[in-house]
Amino acid sequence: MSNQNGIATLLKAEKEAHEIVSQARKYRQDKLKQAKTDAATEIATYKAKKDQELKDFESKNAGGVGELEKNAESEVQVELKEIEKTAKDKQDDIIKLLVDAVTTPAPELHINVA
Repeated sequence: MSNQNGIATLLKAEKEAHEIVSQARKYRQDKLKQAKTDAATEIATYKAKKDQELKDFESKNAGGVGELEKNAESEVQVELKEIEKTAKDKQDDIIKLLVDAVTTPAPELHINVA
């Protein structure tokens, strides 16, 4: 009988050990699921925060780009007007220089002629 009591005790101990291992696995799986859920929530919160920061930054700086483009365009227009005015003012002098250069040649020897 002692042998059967020993076997029964071993079987009972094995069953209890199996239950403890099963509970530990279930506990571990529950903790992993909880960690994944917490991480997903944390990631979603962080992403929403960063998206909002990006939108705020874009809205804050959106007007700046358009304003810079307008300023650059106005500067270009001012410079073009100045160039056109200078060309118009110097037009007669340039024509005179070209006509003089063509009508009164200055003979020079080529540098290879020695």
